[in-house]
Amino acid sequence: MKDEGYDVIGDVHGQGAALVSLLGEMGYAEVDGAWRHPTRRAVFVGDLTDRGPSHLDVYRIVRAMVENKTALVVAGNHEFNAVLWHTPDPDKPGAFLRNHQTKRSQHAAFLEQIVEWSPLHNELIEWFMTMPLWLELDGLRVVHACWDQASIDVLKPQA
Repeated sequence: MKDEGYDVIGDVHGQGAALVSLLGEMGYAEVDGAWRHPTRRAVFVGDLTDRGPSHLDVYRIVRAMVENKTALVVAGNHEFNAVLWHTPDPDKPGAFLRNHQTKRSQHAAFLEQIVEWSPLHNELIEWFMTMPLWLELDGLRVVHACWDQASIDVLKPQA
């Protein structure tokens, strides 16, 4: 596939049917298990999770596209929050890096649909942890919320 451009898609938030509709409207078709466009790639700008009714559909669509190189993805704050929810706090035994009592409502739809602590939940968290925080593509910078060069310079050696 020769890239002639990118389609930047942000904040899907578990809306699988809306994502399928959008991809179709933009000229993508599902071929061999992944949505494809003949000349462009989708770039998902994070926040794939939370709120919507079909997190698993969004995960399967976006991951298949990324693995088939028909899309790229960067992490958003909702993926970051999901990782923190799942990660024990090393300084507080029994606690997690994201508070399970006060922050559950923000993450409830995702946790219910994926089934908290299931193998699928673990798989999604592992995938979220592989997502870059930013991309630099042929003069196009992609980040979920804010490009801050000083912060990127600090993080770049770790990327």
